[in-house]
Amino acid sequence: MELQGRMDENGQMWLTITARGLRGETTIEAMVDSGFTWALALPVSIAVPLGLELVDFRPAELADGTVKHFFAFAATVIIGERGFPTGCLVTETGTPLIGTLFMQSVSATLIAKFAESAVALNIPNA
Repeated sequence: MELQGRMDENGQMWLTITARGLRGETTIEAMVDSGFTWALALPVSIAVPLGLELVDFRPAELADGTVKHFFAFAATVIIGERGFPTGCLVTETGTPLIGTLFMQSVSATLIAKFAESAVALNIPNA
């Protein structure tokens, strides 16, 4: 399966995914962040209504080198007709992120199409 996305004027890549928890699901546009080594990050305003299950409280190093603790939750990312259980860090505010752990866990190939300002995430056997 290939998930099509877009590249903005700053070269940032965006994919539309559906995040699911115990009480609901929502479709969001998330930024692909190759420096984010976790699977998924959602701001609390998106995460709380989903009813995600708390699984951990863990430190994460931010881009500026500071270490901050985050609540980690179990979530499911829906792409096409398939659900992918994954971990999700919940942040106070900010942009939803798709990180390298998610892409590695589904054996994805990320293709940046700079000339077309597009991005594609290929997931085998999805």
